Amino acid sequence: MVDAIIRLTTLLVAVMVVINLGHAAVLAAKLALRVRQQHPDRWVWLCLPTWTSPREAFAWLSIWRAILGSADPLVVALRADGRCMIVRHAQLFAWTETWAMLVILMAPYAA
Repeated sequence: MVDAIIRLTTLLVAVMVVINLGHAAVLAAKLALRVRQQHPDRWVWLCLPTWTSPREAFAWLSIWRAILGSADPLVVALRADGRCMIVRHAQLFAWTETWAMLVILMAPYAA
């Protein structure tokens, strides 16, 4: 029984990881397209920075902060989806820890 629980949990964790990775890829692609639309002249520098000084790194961070903090409806939706994905990941972590604790508690009595 414990072996079946471990296998089922492993399968569910793997499925959730694949779903989270796919969702993250979609969000990254949408964000890259939006950045390309908003900053056609420097979107490559925003996605693949080449810093030569700390001042450039701080400028890059401030531009990303302005982009991600904007009131643009697409960016707001991307932020909400990103939070959803992070919550799913936190729930996955909590579920696996809970299952691990249950298995540890049940294993001495199951054997």
